Amino acid sequence: MLDIGLDGRPSRAGPGLEFLGGDYDHEAWSAPDNQMRAIVLSEPDAPDADAAAPAEALYRRLIHTLGESRFGYPLRLWNYFPAINAGDGDRERYRRFCIGRGKALEAAGLSDAQMCAATAIGGRQQAMQLVALAGVAPGISIENPRQVSAWNYPRSYGPRQPAFARATGIELENDSAGLLISGTASVIGHTTAHPGDALAQTDEAASNLDALLANAAGVMKRPGLAAFGEHSLARVYVRHSGDWPAIEKRLRRRWPSLRLCALRGDICRSDLLVEIEAWHTG
Repeated sequence: MLDIGLDGRPSRAGPGLEFLGGDYDHEAWSAPDNQMRAIVLSEPDAPDADAAAPAEALYRRLIHTLGESRFGYPLRLWNYFPAINAGDGDRERYRRFCIGRGKALEAAGLSDAQMCAATAIGGRQQAMQLVALAGVAPGISIENPRQVSAWNYPRSYGPRQPAFARATGIELENDSAGLLISGTASVIGHTTAHPGDALAQTDEAASNLDALLANAAGVMKRPGLAAFGEHSLARVYVRHSGDWPAIEKRLRRRWPSLRLCALRGDICRSDLLVEIEAWHTG
């Protein structure tokens, strides 16, 4: 089981981000019959350092750990590190992070398209943290018809494209399916939509999530995945804390049964103000 303290209280793992509110402030991930395990890794990382080095080190460690374990398949990844948007152009720390991760993948002979669902968020901790859920069987990668796959982003976003699936689908023991949804923002195709408008970005991110759910339902042949339900959970990362009350109201109007947790965090693009990730079953 992986305990994640979202409000900074002691736990096995936590993003170290300010808790803004919502329906829950703590997560406990568990799996039956020893089918999944958590891997929590960290490297020292300063806001003015090159993020490529700790990223490469963490992903090399992760790949080695997976290779030595029966839990050999990554299903969900979370990346948290400071000053994610610091630096100009290709020196931006998120772009450098992508370079470091890419080097580790290349060294292991892995392609970007083989990656699972993931999130990368900036905070104030003085470390880069990688939290992974790994299973004994691979998941199913799900893409979003409204968005370009991350590994196909054009060069304008950096010398190395991001590497993650929009979601990972997994089969559950009660003849249902689970969907681990990546951090989803206001991106259409590969372009940021509605820069500077937190509520419009919230609506666009929500439309992306609806499209992703519909696609997952078709790919996995699980009609129950097509819409969020009472057992669905979402983490909402908000760049400016003061935007949360209006964002919360907008999301509850759209999905009344969806349980929310809001954290203050920086999104991987400086013009993005909100990002939403989720766990969903159907």
